[in-house]
Amino acid sequence: MAVGLIANPIELSEGDLGYPLSGYNLNAVDYVTVDSRRMRVQAVEEKHAFSIAAKDTYRFETRKNDFGWSGDKKSNNRRSELIANDARYYSGEVLWSSFSFVVGPKHVPFDNGKSSHNQITQWHSVDGDDEGRAPVFDIQLNGGDLLVVTRSDAKGPATWDVHYRQPRPSDGAQHSVVVAGLLGRRGHLDVWLDGNQIVNVDTPIGYYEDDGGQRALAYPHWGLYQDNVDHPAIIYHSNIEWGLANLSDRINHPKNVNKPSGGWS
Repeated sequence: MAVGLIANPIELSEGDLGYPLSGYNLNAVDYVTVDSRRMRVQAVEEKHAFSIAAKDTYRFETRKNDFGWSGDKKSNNRRSELIANDARYYSGEVLWSSFSFVVGPKHVPFDNGKSSHNQITQWHSVDGDDEGRAPVFDIQLNGGDLLVVTRSDAKGPATWDVHYRQPRPSDGAQHSVVVAGLLGRRGHLDVWLDGNQIVNVDTPIGYYEDDGGQRALAYPHWGLYQDNVDHPAIIYHSNIEWGLANLSDRINHPKNVNKPSGGWS
């Protein structure tokens, strides 16, 4: 991804500004180009919240009261995310995603159990104006573990189906993830972590009863979304890809991660 600047709103696309891009206060009206497509930045307008730390490598940090979206204060959640706001995926489609992540030096919320949820990626439901439901798929770092979770109309948005829960990967090291999810009532989920399959399960994915089954079920996010706890958290994502194209080649051949010049700080 090459990067440049377009004002009001800020949109980072073609150009030669160089890295790291940490000097811009990007917020929820701003966009970056990721995997050749536009993604929305949903974060507070502070330099710490979101930056492009190296080519195709994104740094997300959340602090107390970082209400990155208008509804976060009411729900006492905080976030710093990239959102594929224009994407929509439907029942019967297999949504693929691939990325690498690195846990940064601030990670107490991932380990002490005081945040009930710490999503590092999620497939959000497509909600109406009066809805605000839990994501239909997410990966979390919670209580010292890595969790893979789905939700659906089979049990409702308040109920997690936890398909994997094991001690989370090491800090400061690159870890690759590939996901393939068949959306809908007769869904299926495959997840690979560092080349090893950790989930292979038939499971409903999504609120498939919306609008008589006609509404889209998901669009993807990456970054941090968690309870508004006291301690800060940092995570890096690299080489974000998603869509209906098969990404199975990334299982054993993840893209090379560009490390920030200052390290994973």
